[in-house]
Amino acid sequence: SKQVVSGSNDTSVCIWDALTGDLIKELNGHTDSVGPVAFSPDGKQVVSGSADRSVRIWDALTGDLIKELNGHTDSVG
Repeated sequence: SKQVVSGSNDTSVCIWDALTGDLIKELNGHTDSVGPVAFSPDGKQVVSGSADRSVRIWDALTGDLIKELNGHTDSVG
């Protein structure tokens, strides 16, 4: 099914069913608002950037955090 991903000021990243609008998965771990989000080209991962200065890579199916990338000195977005 087609999916969309969104990031929010509430610190969450959400994956939605594009046809029904149902929430499929909520990804939690950022500690500040989330800006840019995207699926990997194969749709298996989600990447998110946040005002917490991190970029996180998530497993789109399980919602598990794969990797946290730190090094930015200001908000990512």
